[in-house]
Amino acid sequence: MIRRSQPEKEIMDESLPSRVECWTCSNGLVVFCVDTESDRMFLECEECMAGRWAPPREGEQEPGFLTIDLLTRPATLAEIQASGWEHLIRSVLDT
Repeated sequence: MIRRSQPEKEIMDESLPSRVECWTCSNGLVVFCVDTESDRMFLECEECMAGRWAPPREGEQEPGFLTIDLLTRPATLAEIQASGWEHLIRSVLDT
């Protein structure tokens, strides 16, 4: 019998959208993702594949990075809440 020391993480099929506007292309949907190699959460634009390890701050000019070479998965709601980014989740009322 295999015993697990940690509970399994919930698996998301789709990425949760954020309220953040893409800092590079300004028109892509920005979603919450996790880099599976570092287990670090980040924001990713689905249009231009730009990523950021932290939400952009007003007036900030940092371009971020390309996510093409990262192995990723959608972030879970629990991971987003643990990071303190839950205020960035887009709701149906935001449309």
